[in-house]
Amino acid sequence: MKAILPGLGLLRTRLLLIALLVLVPVFGLGFHGFLQQRRIEQANVQEGIQATAKLTAATQKYFIEKTRQLLATLTNFTFLVLAPNRPDSEWHFANLKLLSPDYVNFGLIERDGMMFCNALKTNQAVSLADRSYFQQVSQQRRFAIGVLQPDPLVREPCLNFGYPVTDTNGGFERVIFASLKLSRLSDALAEIPLPAGGISLVLDSGGNILAASPDSERKKWAGKNLFSTPFVQKALEKKEGAFEDLGLDGISRIYAISPVSDGYSPRLRAVVGVPREASLAHANGALIFNLIVMGIFAALALGVGWTLGQRLFLQPIQAVVSAANRLSQGDLSARTGINRGAGELDQLARAFDSMAGSLELRQKELEKAAVEIKQMNSDLEQRVKERTARLEILNEELDAFSYTVSHDLRAPLRHLDAYAQILWDEAGPALGESARKHLTRIMRAGKRMSALVEDLLGFARMRRQHLSETHVDFNVLVRDIIAETPAEPGRRIEWIVSTLPKARGDAAMLHQVWANLISNAVKYTRRQETPGLKSAGGKRPAGNGFSSSGTTGRVSTRNITINFSGSSTACTIESEFEGTGIGLANVRRIVQRHSGRAWAEGEVGRGAVFYFSLPAHLPMNP
Repeated sequence: MKAILPGLGLLRTRLLLIALLVLVPVFGLGFHGFLQQRRIEQANVQEGIQATAKLTAATQKYFIEKTRQLLATLTNFTFLVLAPNRPDSEWHFANLKLLSPDYVNFGLIERDGMMFCNALKTNQAVSLADRSYFQQVSQQRRFAIGVLQPDPLVREPCLNFGYPVTDTNGGFERVIFASLKLSRLSDALAEIPLPAGGISLVLDSGGNILAASPDSERKKWAGKNLFSTPFVQKALEKKEGAFEDLGLDGISRIYAISPVSDGYSPRLRAVVGVPREASLAHANGALIFNLIVMGIFAALALGVGWTLGQRLFLQPIQAVVSAANRLSQGDLSARTGINRGAGELDQLARAFDSMAGSLELRQKELEKAAVEIKQMNSDLEQRVKERTARLEILNEELDAFSYTVSHDLRAPLRHLDAYAQILWDEAGPALGESARKHLTRIMRAGKRMSALVEDLLGFARMRRQHLSETHVDFNVLVRDIIAETPAEPGRRIEWIVSTLPKARGDAAMLHQVWANLISNAVKYTRRQETPGLKSAGGKRPAGNGFSSSGTTGRVSTRNITINFSGSSTACTIESEFEGTGIGLANVRRIVQRHSGRAWAEGEVGRGAVFYFSLPAHLPMNP
């Protein structure tokens, strides 16, 4: 018995060592998977935060651009910005304030910094020479955003903007200002969803918190100057990107910064933060789960090794043969049952059982690895679906934002047109010829801007329009469009239409593509009495992601200069041709929704050619 004990101890030790050696790569693989998942989670969180920061910056830039356009428009009304009569100007500004609920005040400042008038009709003399926006406008002669300062005119926190007022000779005369309600910036932030524990801030260059979200952070920080805090100083030092730091409330977060420019330089910064624990919660949970599973597996493996180490091999040679046959048939659990004795057969039986145990353990390891690989593939597919869903949400928000911007421009344009018409009706006969020309240009520009807004609305609706797939004969479609094209006196157009292929797609949208291209060709060849306009089509080899041949459409013109940029069309003399330039943007969007491609080629003095291609088998984009 004493001779057997050392052998049992040696066998037990070897089995335990084998189990530990098998478990080491398993634990290493699990820890590597955790680190990989942790890196992926951090990258996804940073990408999401940066996208949210850019969206936050876009909402703030909307107010800046809206104010810039409003002030620039007001400077064109000399009777308002250069009027010597203070009561009249105050009356106009008071009416403007009623029409602009986002603003708390409007007014004019003389070159010496003394306020001339404002919408609140403040009678006392007020010096605004220390206002940052006034100093910037006076020095740089351009639109400027002020830093948050106590306003002597209103009690409500507001963000001030300034714009230079010049006389007819371009001389600097005054500064027109607008005071935006600070609460509107926070209201815009509240509409952007944040994860649990997330925070979004808007800072100016002076370290003032202009807006904050959620509402609890808004009450604590909005309107305060926190330039001396390390977090704000770090946020002001970084232009954009992501960083990790303790926030104003002492919570560690991952932050992303996106600048908000006034058109010349970054004046504001949008900061969005997500708690570090929340960003790594999924990866930490996966690590705990993997550790539990591997711990159970390790306990079972060690238990099996311990049990085998305790057993004695006392089975005859028949047991060894039987176990060998079972093993050859694929039964990896086959054992001889011989666990005692010091003879050669006993040693062979123990060696056989050890070999069978190792094979079984390796089979379990391979099965477990296959399960883990399958789970990793499943997780990857889920992340792809989530990424696709997030991109779809961002596209929908971008379309909604474009629609909102265009829709909000309607009211100011109606007011501009109405006031211009009133001025024409009431004072048109008394105005000089030059003034009437200026007024006519204002009215014409207002109508052009209204048309542009309507085109922008149509452009925003394009994504929401349902695609109805059908067979479309381009030959019939082009002939119908040419027949519908109105003739112009003194012009004879030579139409050259070759045989065009058929395609699959939305008939109404493809009709709009050809109509826009042909109408542009007619319009921009107006200088020619007998221009030649050509449309052609054909096949192109498979490529650009299509598995078969596609259809290409082409419209060419002569003797014009056109720049196709995807969103606008420009010619050498902008005022010579009517239109807003949204037509070509609609062409590109329609073609892209049909999974196609649109492009143009042109040369000064020789004309331009517009192309678009569609796949033979249409995988239409939503």
